[in-house]
Amino acid sequence: MKKKMLFIAFLAGFNCILVNAQVGNVGVNTVSPGSSLTVNGSFAATYRIVTASSAIGANDYYTAYNGTADGILTLPAAISGTGNFAGRTYHFKNTGGKTLTISAAGSELIDDHNVTGVGVPAITVPPGYYAFLVNKGTTAGTTWELVLVSSSNSMPSVNQAYLFSSAQQNAFKQTCIATTGSAWQKTEIKYNQGMEINTGNVLDVSSGRFKAPTDGYYMIYGSAQFDNSEISGQPGFTWCVLYLVKNFVTTPNNQLVQNFHTNPGIFASGIVSAVVHLNKDETVSMASAAQLNSGGAQYQVTATSIYGYKIAN
Repeated sequence: MKKKMLFIAFLAGFNCILVNAQVGNVGVNTVSPGSSLTVNGSFAATYRIVTASSAIGANDYYTAYNGTADGILTLPAAISGTGNFAGRTYHFKNTGGKTLTISAAGSELIDDHNVTGVGVPAITVPPGYYAFLVNKGTTAGTTWELVLVSSSNSMPSVNQAYLFSSAQQNAFKQTCIATTGSAWQKTEIKYNQGMEINTGNVLDVSSGRFKAPTDGYYMIYGSAQFDNSEISGQPGFTWCVLYLVKNFVTTPNNQLVQNFHTNPGIFASGIVSAVVHLNKDETVSMASAAQLNSGGAQYQVTATSIYGYKIAN
């Protein structure tokens, strides 16, 4: 250690930098370093701009991704024993307009502090976002810890919110099958007209299902108007109900929330909203059910609208 410090001091002399050692501590431009390394001045590390998928190495520190297509930056693989780099930190900023993915090497995982307690193989850094990771020193399982993901804007852009559908289908009425027996007949509401926003194609307008692009908590909101003014005889509703349903195709009775009316006449308005945790590719649909005073087989809904956005991991 003494020989190394003498060599450092010798080199520093040529650059007019004061380097001191005190009780095992090293100081730059200070005669009394209070920590293992104390720097009394500015600090600089590697800044690298990349425009395509690549591997992150030992000489990287701050990496800005400015690609014209989605890209993947792969973290270095863990090392056991000599060369283990526990505590190494990396900073990433997505300065482009495409999605950046930070991936762990091989079967390693990133601890993103999700509710499952299980790490993930990769994290997504949307445009304008920053991510900070630290190596845990482990060699299997979660080898990296996600410290922070944040945006340079106070509010996320529509691309990050996964906002979809400002459809107000006043000119279109969806005909639904009415309940005529003891088993309630549910119908998924579809959005074939008026779609304006469908970020990442997370909404299937043909089925009306929102599919979660990643694990997390989502806010879902929907509204619809029950309207029998164009049904023959204009039958009134005995009852009508509007739902949000999770994974309708496999569990149509998995209602998250409902809005129920009894004997509303030929018109009724429904509004439903819920905060729900969805795993990647799970769906939420808005659905309706109704029974008519006449015992008729059909009713209609119109002015349907739905949107959803991610609020937390």
